[in-house]
Amino acid sequence: MDKEALTVFNSIFSTGSAFVYRCANDENFTMKFMAGQVEKLCGCPKSDILGNAKVSYAGLTHAEDIDRVFADVDAAIERRGNWDVAYRLSRPDGSETWVRERGNAVFSDSGEMIYLEGLVVDASAEVSLRRELQETLNRTEAANAEIINLAENILRSVQKLSILAINAGIEAARAGKAGLGFAYLAREIKALADENNRWANRITDTMAQRKRDEAREAASGTKAG
Repeated sequence: MDKEALTVFNSIFSTGSAFVYRCANDENFTMKFMAGQVEKLCGCPKSDILGNAKVSYAGLTHAEDIDRVFADVDAAIERRGNWDVAYRLSRPDGSETWVRERGNAVFSDSGEMIYLEGLVVDASAEVSLRRELQETLNRTEAANAEIINLAENILRSVQKLSILAINAGIEAARAGKAGLGFAYLAREIKALADENNRWANRITDTMAQRKRDEAREAASGTKAG
């Protein structure tokens, strides 16, 4: 990737919690290229990960998740499709974070696989929402259609962002020039990120209101008793 394209890539991913990568299909997922919020998500600079300088990306993947990640990637490669997998990263400081990765294998004209590439985004909010939604559903399953609908919207937004970044962004980077394609990509990623935030805020507000309503109902019941 030329310097101009790399500058645009880093600019696009300078905010938020996501990074793009290109790696070998080996037991370490040996990274060849990374751009974006690598250190924020992985807990170490990308220079430590590139070429397995100090740690491999597979080594950062949680031990309980790595087999599932390999299985999903292998299955996607076999069918010449994309993988979409959520897993935990175990940072060098001992902390963990959930991420979601969407990627694909790139093949040469002769059909030889050249490398893997994709997008990794912070999924901690998604996982937290899923857990809270499940807890709420367990309490009042029939009363949560609105929350379920909101959750589906935010998850669709995450998927659209992943697809856009891979299919549009990486293709533009491969072309070697930063131009109108990058400008379009930047606008679309920002729009989708803003949409994602709006859905997240609506879910949070809806669930907070539900808790306040439940608290008032409980208080009224106590007084009536």
